[in-house]
Amino acid sequence: MLGTRGVLAILAGIAMTFGVVALRTGRKPLGLWLLTAGFGTASLWSGLSIFWARNNASMLSAESHLMLGTMAGAGTIYYGVLAREAVSERE
Repeated sequence: MLGTRGVLAILAGIAMTFGVVALRTGRKPLGLWLLTAGFGTASLWSGLSIFWARNNASMLSAESHLMLGTMAGAGTIYYGVLAREAVSERE
């Protein structure tokens, strides 16, 4: 059965994939916002995984999930800033 973490992982992957496709087809603001959403969802996944790893058997340690969450959070901020700039350039 697919749990909450699995659903978040799938949503993050789909959002990031569509974001890259949108960027490659010339829709920069949409692509950047989709990447922002994807990395934000990945941050949520990592947060849930930290608590999962503390209480259950896991392939990665809680510290590894914390590092992944930090990188996903940085990606969220980075693409969010780029998306805001892309929208302001359009106006």
